[in-house]
Amino acid sequence: MFRSRSGGCGLAGGVVLILAALAAAQEPDVGDVIPHAQDRPPNPPKTPAEAIAAMTVPEGFRVELVAAEPDLVNPVAMTFDEKGRIWVAESLEYPRREPGPGRDRLKVFEDTDGDGQADRVTIFCEGLNIPSGVAVGHGGVWVANSPDILFFPDADRDAVPDGPPDVVATGFGRADTHELPNSLTWGPDGWLYGWNGVFNPSRVSSNNGKTYEFTCAIWRIHPRTREFQIWCEGTSNPWGIAINDEGEFFASACVIDHLWHLVEGGYYIRQGGPYPPFTAPHGSIVNHTHQKAAYCGVVWFDSEAYPEEYRGRLYMGNIHGNCINVDELQRDGASYKATARPDFLSANDAWFMPVSQKVGPDGCLYILDWYDRYHCYQDANRDPEGIDRLKGRLYRVRYRETPRRFGFDLGRETDEALIARLGAANIYDRETAQRLLTERLAGGTAQPGTREALEALVGGGDAAMRRPVRMHALWALIGSGAIDEAGIGRLLDDPDPVVRAWAVRAAGDGGADPALVLGRLSDPNPVVRTWAVVAAAKVCKETGLAARVLEASASEADPLLAHVVWQVVHPRLDDPAEVDLLADVAESRMAVSGSMGARLWPRLVARVAAAPRVDGVKVARLARIGLERFGDEAAVARETLDRLTAAVREGVIASQRLHGLRAELGSVVRDRAADRASAVRADALKLAAAWGDPEALDALRAVFADDQAEPWLRIEALRVLVAQRDLGVIDRACELATDRGVMPAEARRRLIEALGELDEPRVAERLLAAYGDLGPGVRPTVVAVLSGRASWGRALLAAVARGVVPKSEIHLNQVRRLLATRDPEIAAAVRQLWGVIREGRDERRDLVVGQMRNFLAKTPGDPVAGRAVYQKICATCHKIYGEGQDVGPEITLNGRNDWDQLISNVFDPNLVIGEAYQAVNVATTDGRVLTGLLVEDSPARVVLRLQGGENVAIPRAEVEDQQVASVSLMPEGIETQLTPQEIADLFAFLALDKPPEDPTAKRLPGAPEVPRREAGRGQ
Repeated sequence: MFRSRSGGCGLAGGVVLILAALAAAQEPDVGDVIPHAQDRPPNPPKTPAEAIAAMTVPEGFRVELVAAEPDLVNPVAMTFDEKGRIWVAESLEYPRREPGPGRDRLKVFEDTDGDGQADRVTIFCEGLNIPSGVAVGHGGVWVANSPDILFFPDADRDAVPDGPPDVVATGFGRADTHELPNSLTWGPDGWLYGWNGVFNPSRVSSNNGKTYEFTCAIWRIHPRTREFQIWCEGTSNPWGIAINDEGEFFASACVIDHLWHLVEGGYYIRQGGPYPPFTAPHGSIVNHTHQKAAYCGVVWFDSEAYPEEYRGRLYMGNIHGNCINVDELQRDGASYKATARPDFLSANDAWFMPVSQKVGPDGCLYILDWYDRYHCYQDANRDPEGIDRLKGRLYRVRYRETPRRFGFDLGRETDEALIARLGAANIYDRETAQRLLTERLAGGTAQPGTREALEALVGGGDAAMRRPVRMHALWALIGSGAIDEAGIGRLLDDPDPVVRAWAVRAAGDGGADPALVLGRLSDPNPVVRTWAVVAAAKVCKETGLAARVLEASASEADPLLAHVVWQVVHPRLDDPAEVDLLADVAESRMAVSGSMGARLWPRLVARVAAAPRVDGVKVARLARIGLERFGDEAAVARETLDRLTAAVREGVIASQRLHGLRAELGSVVRDRAADRASAVRADALKLAAAWGDPEALDALRAVFADDQAEPWLRIEALRVLVAQRDLGVIDRACELATDRGVMPAEARRRLIEALGELDEPRVAERLLAAYGDLGPGVRPTVVAVLSGRASWGRALLAAVARGVVPKSEIHLNQVRRLLATRDPEIAAAVRQLWGVIREGRDERRDLVVGQMRNFLAKTPGDPVAGRAVYQKICATCHKIYGEGQDVGPEITLNGRNDWDQLISNVFDPNLVIGEAYQAVNVATTDGRVLTGLLVEDSPARVVLRLQGGENVAIPRAEVEDQQVASVSLMPEGIETQLTPQEIADLFAFLALDKPPEDPTAKRLPGAPEVPRREAGRGQ
């Protein structure tokens, strides 16, 4: 399966000759194609010399070529070894999804004469299939080759495998081959780290007895024990891990915010897909953007080869912007904030695709360039034959006459010489020396006195000039397991907080005495406190950790620390003993009302309410503590009461647990419900009514009946009354929903959605009787609600047959939902009205896309009027410029990068469906069928996000059937729901990259130059 081969100057063998001939004879015909996220057809491909001539870099810098085609084609990943050799993974197979042997290979590039160009190229192994990451160390070469992580032994470091590879871990997916396991990076702690993307589900079993199912996550492998772990989760499809001088991890990501600071155990905002139960995801460290949201590779740069102003920054490849972006970090409590700096390199060439950036042995920045007109998987999947498989470049960005470096081998240096390099100005030297010392210490080949010399460096003070050498010495000891508990204990009292933070991390990974870790929960530095919480979760197995962590952190205001605390605490709250201890500590001494308490207490109460082994009295006790301590802090009290109300309404807390909750908390809730001056009276009333309090129900009926009350208060009152099956409100609710003069359209939509929970024929009768007068903003909600029950569905289809409801106002997905009720009468009516309903994508949509492209090319539209169309038909699921609902993808920067993509996404939504955006149908025991995106899927409940943005929780006991839909949540046939002019107006709005009133707004790439229709004309 895997083969190896070596060559001298250039590549030997027929492969190179073939590629060279193809390169000469088959230059791609660029034509007029506009690749995804580009604003014009690409320029013709440039030779390496032409490409360099077109690049712009700061004064004093120049770009040099290290390697190019035919020696280098389709490069995906790279790393440097201790000899300065460059290991590059090439992929001719991309975007192939099938696993198994392929044509891809791993090459080694060397500069043997010091002229800056690779003159020796060796094929290390072949037969790979999209090798997406490479690392060298611990006696061999590590390669990500999904579904496997492979280890090729090469103990003599001659770039020839010593034998077949070991499969170190397996189970990575290939569902999305631009999100494969990637970015193999040696962490400061000696573990090998890597990424996996959001649309690439994976399932990996570890020798620690655990099986991990994940998508977007940083994972790690121990090089000696081969243990596999998930380190943190979230973001989107990152490709690159950067580690700064404090050993902190950073990643750049696509589509969503571009830069993230990551800590172990954290869960960060995902591009899409459900979160685990009780997750409160953490955000990014940026509030700025660069050119375009597509990043590949990130490196923390530190080298004396560049002037000071270019050091200590993050350099990121922007593949749609064809440049290298730069961000600068500033500490912000336990985390960081990043600010943008001027771009370091602009290629001025649409083919430039920087997939990896590294600091080389000479201290320069090296940039690996895929070099292709197609940057994105959309193009690769649409036109795999259009991918250029003949090019690839590796560049060095050199400052003035920075000396070249060649012909060295750090692996042959003595331990003493390597120790001297730990303080080098070039991070390549520091990191490589550290890795080699780690390997020697762990493998028993270190020279006598090496450990003691490292310990002496670590104990040598905390002056800023000494920090790099201290940290790399410490990391060599930690990574090799050569630091004992006594040493950790001493370091936990070090004056430098970075040293203390790493000491507590080592204590957690090494299973040290819990007392060492717990003592650092009150450290004066927030970074140390954060990592102490992470470590405590590993070493403290006894009951009481939740109380210890919350007590130590209750007054904290740091958002990252609060996130880490929650991630550690909430899994323990299934244990009644843990909850008891927490309540005891909270009542006696915990500063519950501090910043951390305000952030976490309502969430904590809801988490305990969802724990079936924790009785209602204990839930009430924690809720009461929070309500009493926070007093007039209405936001916290309101959230606590609202979360309890939801738990009661959803049946999460019921029967004896509900009885205990009411008995223990009833007087507190009644007092607030009776106090008309209380800021949380309405919330208390809702909770009391939810558990059946007659006085509260009467009060909510009065609120609902009060025409002077705020519409939103009346809707919330109705929701509680509907949950209590109060049928007496139906007639009045239907009157309000159908009277256009009493409430705004949005309020009437919410009223109708609330009525959807009642299986009552009158609802359908009243809504359909008034259907023609409801207005275009409300009628879609009626159809959505009535298509969710068999009894209402029969009435809806009868109204369609009579012409009361236009057939065009029921889209295909709603027809499918009606069929999901499995009602014979509905099935017969659907056949009569629509015929046989197809599952999956309709191939005839290609024709519709073409027709719409031609129509829009000659039909003027008004973008201002188009915004109103967007609000009517798109905003129920999508956000643009901050307007709309967060159901489907945010489309400000996603899904409309060019005109053709926009037309395809709107009129052929089932052509490509990301797994995270697949609709899910849930049939309930009371006869409803709900369709939405999966937000949570746990043993306790299913949470769907419906069109309109509402989250609906269905207790697992009420789920009769759950199926992934074969089509997108976005319906086909949108053209049948709009007039031709509305279509033109909508696309005039969507075709602009900014709101229509912004004078700098530009049309999307490829959009036809159709004159705008005058605003209001023809309305």
